[in-house]
Amino acid sequence: MKEMSRKHNIEKAKKLIKTSKERGAKLVVLPSLFPVGNSFELYNNEKKMRSMVKNLAEKIPGSSTDILVKLAMEGEVHLIAGPLLEQAGPKIFLTTLVISPDGEIIGKYRKIVVSEKDIRLGISGGKEPIYVVLDNKYGIISEDDLMSPEISRILSLGGSQAVIGTMRALNKKQEIVKHLAISRTIENGISYLVTGEMIENEDGEIIGSSPTFITTPESLIYKEAEEEDSMILVESSIITQNKENAFSRLSNMETIINGLCKSIKKNRILNEKAITSKTSES
Repeated sequence: MKEMSRKHNIEKAKKLIKTSKERGAKLVVLPSLFPVGNSFELYNNEKKMRSMVKNLAEKIPGSSTDILVKLAMEGEVHLIAGPLLEQAGPKIFLTTLVISPDGEIIGKYRKIVVSEKDIRLGISGGKEPIYVVLDNKYGIISEDDLMSPEISRILSLGGSQAVIGTMRALNKKQEIVKHLAISRTIENGISYLVTGEMIENEDGEIIGSSPTFITTPESLIYKEAEEEDSMILVESSIITQNKENAFSRLSNMETIINGLCKSIKKNRILNEKAITSKTSES
């Protein structure tokens, strides 16, 4: 995508969605912060970034939602797009939408794991994961959620047969995204479809990118986009096959999670006591 170039990016998406539909696609996943591109985290100027966040945040439905609904209806496909910067009262969320070919918003997910930079920019985290039922049951994540094993575990225990997510553009360590997805795949025995993005500035320079790929428990990296504007197509039967019941496979997980929560609480209390003691000595 071209940074902040809505018209260019929308026209490119129309062509890619049309081609995808012609090749049999029923669900299309668009990159983070389409149609302008998630570039605000690539800059070090926080004043500029806060201004970008404030200007891009809008209510849902809003102008960006209207664009996505039109793309879904014209392309006659289900569309997953996001996160978008959603203005909800005084708070701003990074929100992913699932839109039907009829233009109906059938899923809305607010990113749970926000980065330190997100917080400084005034972005709030959501509260709980969501699932969307299409031909199968899919879990939805976005960006930093991939770094949280807990969210993926909940999606797996909830019966997700695959997880679909996006990743913002990065200016370094792009390969770490694939390692994280492979780890989540091995931990939970489910496939991940991650849509990355490549963003160029007005001078045509690439200022950030992240990979687009699919993982499966059998193949780890099953497919990966290697060219700009390339598409990955996969049959849902391949990424959802042999999905055993997560509860039977992880029957003792509730006990483990409860024990870990108690340990976290205990460590927090000990840390608070240590800080209080150190302050008293000073």
